[in-house]
Amino acid sequence: MSCIEKIKKKLKEDNVDGVLITNEVNIRYVTAFTGSESILLITPWYDYLFTDFRYVEQAQRDIPWIKIVERKVSLIKTICAKLKRIRMKKLYVESSYLTLKQHNELKENLKGIRIIPTEGIIETYRKRKTYEEVKKIQSAIDIAEKAYKSLQQKIAVGMSEKNVADILEFEIRNQGAEKSSFEIISAIGDHASQPHARPSHDRKIGENDVVLIDWGACFQFYNSDLTRVMFVDKITPQWKKIYQIVLDAQQFAIENIRPGKKAKDVDYDARSYIEKKGYGKNFGHGVGHGIGLEVHEGPTINKRSKEILEEGMVFTVEPGIYIPDWGGIRIEDVVLVTSDGCNVLSHESKKLSELCVRNY
Repeated sequence: MSCIEKIKKKLKEDNVDGVLITNEVNIRYVTAFTGSESILLITPWYDYLFTDFRYVEQAQRDIPWIKIVERKVSLIKTICAKLKRIRMKKLYVESSYLTLKQHNELKENLKGIRIIPTEGIIETYRKRKTYEEVKKIQSAIDIAEKAYKSLQQKIAVGMSEKNVADILEFEIRNQGAEKSSFEIISAIGDHASQPHARPSHDRKIGENDVVLIDWGACFQFYNSDLTRVMFVDKITPQWKKIYQIVLDAQQFAIENIRPGKKAKDVDYDARSYIEKKGYGKNFGHGVGHGIGLEVHEGPTINKRSKEILEEGMVFTVEPGIYIPDWGGIRIEDVVLVTSDGCNVLSHESKKLSELCVRNY
């Protein structure tokens, strides 16, 4: 059953006449339409994409099974006119994405129509990836890893964090991605104590330095997200100790992933080990997040999550330890929940013996 068919089934079960989808990513997921500034209306009988002149031809070509409505006035006013004509009585809207202005415009123009805020209708389906989606995510991972290997051959003492990020950005595109999944994090030495440090022109790689890289590639709208650290020439005992704790914590989390497990328990598996080693206060973020059309989507993998893992879910596992004025270690991989466990989709080496890069 396609996503649209599932939505129509839900509308009939809930006795609701339609759902207005305003999130661009959700529209892309449901229809494969890649234009922007459009809104999708799904009803039990007919479906409509409201857009402007720029995307009419593309929409007619890409999704001929959906009625295309070109707006002549505002998008919301065009939608309201259609809703009145089809005698809409109850309408679901995406409360997380409908703007206050759009909501007020709907209320003003739709007297007598009940507008029902809802969350997660499309996101619930997006959590479990299809075979084709997994293939695209795997391609995004493969591209990211090839780009990283190219970076390893070029990195050198004297390069700034910005130099490193720019080289990796070029290599990601050079390997076949449309773009990076997000702004690349390249943090040298003690700067890596900030989990989302912004690359600086001033921070430069020194001898026996450490570089944390968090990067990903976007391929056919699907994303990857990985983190590794590089050691320049030498790994000190302290860095080795912290790295091994993070690596072990990640492994404990990954080896227990399976359908039916609580997402918060995956977080606990990694977090409790880091706490036992005395670094609990240095690990302040969740252990992972879903990834797909968005870099951060469901399921949520943290200690407050109420999610239950299901086969087909794809998410990151990324414990870390961050020590102010010293530095930070994060190791991040992407996993797919299988029928009896999980597969790690990323393969970039995490062995300490392979993490040193030569000081050119």
